[in-house]
Parts: sequence; C-alpha cells; structure tokens
Amino acid sequence: MAYTVLARKYRPQSFEDLVGQEHVARTLANAINADRVAHAFLFTGVRGVGKTTTARLLAKALNCDKGPTPTPCNECGPCLEITAGIDVDVQEIDGASNNSVEDVRRLQESLPYRPQRDRYKIVIVDEVHMLSAGAFNAFLKTLEEPPDHVKFIFATTEGHKVPVTIRSRCQQYDFRLIPHRLIADRVRAILDAETLSADEEAISVVSREAAGSMRDALTLLDQLVAISGDRITADTVAASLGIAAREALYDVARAVLEGDGAGVVGAIDGLADKSVDMQHFARQLLQLVRDLVVLKLDAGDPAEWVPEERQAAEALIGDIDILELQRAFRATSMVMDEMAHSPNPKLMLEMGLVRVATRPPLQAVSDLVARLESLQANPGAAGGSSGGTRPRKPNPKPTPRPAKPKAEAKPEAKAAPKAEPEAKPEPEPDPKPQDPDQPIMPATKHSGGFHTSSGEVLTPIRRAALQEWEELVGTLEQQQPALAAVLEHGIPKAVGPDRIVLSFKDGSFYGRQAESPESIAAIVRIAEQQLGARPEVEIRFDAQAEAATKTVAAVAAQRKQAEAEATRKEALNHPIVRDAVEVFPESAGKLKVHIEAD
Repeated sequence: MAYTVLARKYRPQSFEDLVGQEHVARTLANAINADRVAHAFLFTGVRGVGKTTTARLLAKALNCDKGPTPTPCNECGPCLEITAGIDVDVQEIDGASNNSVEDVRRLQESLPYRPQRDRYKIVIVDEVHMLSAGAFNAFLKTLEEPPDHVKFIFATTEGHKVPVTIRSRCQQYDFRLIPHRLIADRVRAILDAETLSADEEAISVVSREAAGSMRDALTLLDQLVAISGDRITADTVAASLGIAAREALYDVARAVLEGDGAGVVGAIDGLADKSVDMQHFARQLLQLVRDLVVLKLDAGDPAEWVPEERQAAEALIGDIDILELQRAFRATSMVMDEMAHSPNPKLMLEMGLVRVATRPPLQAVSDLVARLESLQANPGAAGGSSGGTRPRKPNPKPTPRPAKPKAEAKPEAKAAPKAEPEAKPEPEPDPKPQDPDQPIMPATKHSGGFHTSSGEVLTPIRRAALQEWEELVGTLEQQQPALAAVLEHGIPKAVGPDRIVLSFKDGSFYGRQAESPESIAAIVRIAEQQLGARPEVEIRFDAQAEAATKTVAAVAAQRKQAEAEATRKEALNHPIVRDAVEVFPESAGKLKVHIEAD
C-alpha cells in the first residue's frame, strides 16, 4: 500500500480538530446551527494553516446524512467520499490551471442542475487569485445570485489580489498563523500515534522552523523521521536542516552580549565549517535576542522554551541590563540589512557581530549629569575627574587695558576742515584695582564719546563721517527713536559743523521721510548739541545705490554679528563645555549655541 504523508494522514476531520483557527471553526459552527450559511466564502491566509481543510470540513458538515451539522459523522457516504476527494457533487478546482473565461463558463453551465446525491453542490476554488480578470468578471453574476443548492468556497494565499467586486459578494475569513505551542502539541500527539520519540528541543526546533504553518511542520517531521529512525534529536534536526544548533546559537549570543569579539569569530567560523546558512542563522539570532528582551521584561514565555533552554536563557541575561539587550537587537537587525546587500554574508555577519560585541558600554544619564554638576561646582578638579585630561592653570589676574581711540579716516573734501594730528591719549591710573573674578566691561556708547569700565569718557579728536553720523543718530535715538530708525539707512557723505550731506537710493522711502522739515529740524538740533554749530542739512537721491556697509544700520548689524560670534566662541571655550565634550566625544563639532536677545 502506498505511503501517506503525515500532513494528509492526520488532516483534521472535524472542526474540533482544527488547530489554531478556533475563530473560524466557531463562526461556521454557529452559522450551521442557526441555518444561516452564506452562499459564498473567501478563506485567506498563508500556506499550510487549514484553508482547504476547512473548506472540506464545511462541505462535509453541509452534506452529511445527519446534517447539516457542525459535527459530521465521518461514516456516511458523503463524508467518506469528501474526505477521499471523490465526491461527485463537491468540485475542487485549481485556480491556476482553470483560470480562463471558458473554464468559468463550463462550470456555470453545470450549476443549474441539482446535485446527484448530496444536499448541496459545492465548488471549492483553490488559489482563486490566479483567475484572469475576464474569469472574475464572468463569475460576478453567478456568485451574487447562485442557485439555492450551490455553495462557493474560495481559498487564496494572496487575498489582496482578489478583486473587491468578488470580495464584496463573499463572507471573508482570515486564517491566522498557528502559534508555536499549538504546533508543538500537535507534533507530540502525532509522534505518540506513530510510536516515535523525539527530544523536547527537537520538537521546539520543528515548531519554530514551521513559522506558523502546520503542513510545513508535518512535512519537516516526515523528513526527520526518515533520517533519524525511531528517535529524533536536536542535533539531527540541525544537521538535516542546515541550521545552527541551539548550543551554537547561545554561544554566539553569549559572546556578543559579553563583549567577546574573539569568541564571535571562532563561533562563526565553526558554523561556516558546518555549512550553516548564514542568513538563516542571523534570523535565528535576532529572534533569540528578541526573546531574551521579552524574558528580561518578564512579559511572558516568548518562545515556549523547554525548561533547560529557559534556564540557559535566564543565566545568559542575569547580569545584563535591558538597555544592552535592546542595543544588541537593534545592532543585529542592522547587520541583517547589511548581509542582504552583500555578496559575502558570512563576512558581513562576522564583522558585524564583532562590532556589536566591542561596542562601548552604556553610562547612566544620571551619572553623567552628576559628573557634569561636580565639574561645574569644582572647575579646578576638571582635569582629574574627566579621566586623564591635562590640569588647567588658574587664569592670571587680569590687568585693565586703556581703551584705544577709534582710527581716524581721511575727511572728504569740502566737508570738514583739515584734521589735526592724532593725539595719543594718556591712560589714567585706575583708583581701584579690578577684581580678578569680575569680567572687564566693554566700552559703552555715550553722547560725547565712550564710557569705559572705570567711568572714563574717551573722545577722539576727529572721526570719519560715518562715525560722526553714528554718534548723532545714537543721541537722536534717545529722543526720537522712529526718526533715528529712518536716518540709520542714509549714507553720510559729509558730517561737520557747517554741513551734513546724506545720500539715499533714488525713490527710497527712508529718504522721503528724512527730507521732511521736521526731520531736518531734528537733525540740526542734535548737531548743535554734538558739534556746537547749526550745520546746513542736504538730502540727496542717487540713481545708483552705494555700498550697504556705509550706513549706520549696516555697521550696527555687523557689530551685533561680531559680538554674537565672540559670545559663541566664548561659550564653546568655557571649561564646563570642554569637560562635557570630553565626556561625550561624539558631540565634538556638533554643539549649537543659542544666544537669547536682550
């Protein structure tokens, strides 16, 4: 007698035997009991999860001599013939080879006739997504209003390829992946029925490699029985499937988590000598690290481990922080991506895992914050606390420098009298020594010159036109800020006690504001206060604009930018910031300084 494979020999014969699809079995049983069975069904799901088996179970439940019943007897003629696949009223059609309009037309011609013996004529179309567009369109009318004695059951692994016009005419049931635990229980039951034995670890490997498919698990079990004989061991499973044994997997995981780069290289070389598929091993390792994370979180039994394997996993992660496990998972995932694009997966896996194993240790943020606070509280001890940095010498006592007069520019012709020789100001002695801890204050603008930190007013003998005009606008800003904002955009051509000439671009709004009588009077009044005379004010309009840097607004913007840059450099050179860069070396060159406006 011909041998029957385990997947066919132990195919479920009732809804109670359907493993992992209880939601489908319960819904169909309730519909049969309530006499509310639809005329068309669409079963979707991955391979080997029970779609065709459920279709046969539904056909038996509807055509059983004792039915319709959710528990067919499996003894009457319809039940036996449907199980054997020879029932004349239950047609199983392969959608891949019967996908034309002519095939659908021939099927439709037979539907009006009553079933020869059974209660219903049932059409099961497997891999229905393979039908052509014309075949689907030919099905529409019949599928929507079939004869009362006809039921359609469609099965597909790619439900998204079925047109929505077909899906809307069917009750859709999504078949789930079968959990590892249920597959392992089913494998044990079949081994007992076949009087075979296997290690628990071997059963666990079979259930994991099935990836949620019961048919794949039983097909793999058939292969292992042929290789192993009466006893199936984990080593036999690993050797026959070309996968890594659990011990080798744990050895690599241990080396990665404990930072043993040499151990990683040796373990990968050993796997390569056994012709282990490196891509598959990387997936195994990623799954193991994920299970270790779940186990560390105490979020349940992630992989339905056998007791020995669970003890090994708990010993592996006993002293490892959860953040390190998460880092290892992320890094291993990146290694898998690199392997997918590499012509040498073994090399990428080996060097990638070495990189993961030799990663720098994590430091708690609270420790780093406490370290920075201690450095800030005691800057003198920064060298010793930052791990080998050179101690810094205390800053010497600052000595105040006399403010230098502004450089004199050559006055324009007919704008001012000939400049006198520049006189070197003599610095006055500071009556009170400067406190070394107090920063030196820069000179501030004053209506008559500049104030230094000691209160000294420095007034140069002569200034260029732009500098003189800046003094006038600065004084005017305290009295009429709106007018000062207008005059900032003028280019001073000549500024003196006899004549002030301002130039604006032709058609300038600021120029029109500046030439008003009120503006001219305000300029003359301020000039009389500053220069001691009432000059003649002339406003010009030039067709071609001169350089924008010759206006008070441009000078102020440049000065503000220079001060911001100096502040930024001072902040980056602060001892605390330098200590922080030493603690976080990867932040070098990436620091950003935000300067708040006054």
